[in-house]
Amino acid sequence: MLRGFRTFPFFTAVSFAMGFYLTVPFFPMLVANPDLLESDIYYYDTVGQNRNKTPRKPHPDLHVPSVPVKHGVTVFSNIPTDKTAYPYLQTTINFVEAHFAFKAFLSDGTEVSYSTRGEHVRYSKCYGEICIIVSQKNVLGVSNTSTEWEKGHIFGEERYEVAMGHRAALVASDRKLYLYNSYTNHWETISLEQETLRAFANLYDKVAIITSRRILVVDLPSEAQFEQNLLLRGIYQFEMRDGFINFYSGDKLWMFRHQTEAFEEVDLTD
Repeated sequence: MLRGFRTFPFFTAVSFAMGFYLTVPFFPMLVANPDLLESDIYYYDTVGQNRNKTPRKPHPDLHVPSVPVKHGVTVFSNIPTDKTAYPYLQTTINFVEAHFAFKAFLSDGTEVSYSTRGEHVRYSKCYGEICIIVSQKNVLGVSNTSTEWEKGHIFGEERYEVAMGHRAALVASDRKLYLYNSYTNHWETISLEQETLRAFANLYDKVAIITSRRILVVDLPSEAQFEQNLLLRGIYQFEMRDGFINFYSGDKLWMFRHQTEAFEEVDLTD
């Protein structure tokens, strides 16, 4: 009896040590999940918990400025080949983007400012004598002969193409053409009726626009428009010169003379 009594503390100590050793790894789990202590039957599914856990989002880089994405505006490129020999053009007007504003500086040093508060600028550029801005609801233009930004309203269009000349600029949507005239500081709206834009060019005071159905020549100082129906023919090449504009279509040539302000049809097979 004495010998058995002496062995009892030894087995008690061993059992207590083993129980403590097995309990310690689960102690954080019990602290983090107190509900497990109140239920009669419980289990700890680490695989299921990790699978159902929402992945953490990476912390944003607070040093990167938030810049609105400019989308839906592309640079228009001519489908017919442009053979015009354009002279070297020096930009004599420029702008700087200030806080919610664009400040244009004309060739004489005049500063013309426009507030863009409430608008998202999608395109902006200066070229030759003009600068234009395209936002989600307005088109704007300014030139060396103007005293303020001229605004043209656009409604509901989502996609635009922009073409720049040194005296005129074109903003084209799927339904309309918005032509900026630097001579008059005015936006002209030209409707596209079941036709698509093929080419745009500006040399000095003349603008040439080619669509899938017609040719338009615009005289910028007078804002006069001259039109030639293509009669289901396509223009594959054009050339602007000081005294005339040539439009080639297979074996035919449509020549627009500046002096007469009229189109002449020439048969190239003769």
